[in-house]
Amino acid sequence: MSKANFTILRQCENCSNMFEAQKRTTRFCSHKCASQNYKLRQRIKVKNEVEAETIKTSIPKVKAINLELLKHKEFLTIGEAAILFSCSTKTVYRMIKAKEIKASNLSQRLTRVRRIDIEQLIKDNGNKS
Repeated sequence: MSKANFTILRQCENCSNMFEAQKRTTRFCSHKCASQNYKLRQRIKVKNEVEAETIKTSIPKVKAINLELLKHKEFLTIGEAAILFSCSTKTVYRMIKAKEIKASNLSQRLTRVRRIDIEQLIKDNGNKS
């Protein structure tokens, strides 16, 4: 590629020094400034990824279910029961396995819990205290 017949004065994006650019797309005065800017962009990218991952793990994945609707349903899914108990679905499955909660397994992914059984469990535990 041939060199242009005119000079292009630019300001380096990294060190803010004025320099004579060889091309219209040149952004940095030297390889050193380009490398420093690249490293800075990579650090910012990694920092943003870590922050996004932290936010994802810190916010529990709870479906936006209105509690008023749950009060009127007779049979609840495991996820809905977990919302009522304010715990994870694994905890509800453990309670079912320990026979603390009665559940009906309609098929492989259709386990249902009666809301009345959950309320009874809460009342029984409240009376023990």
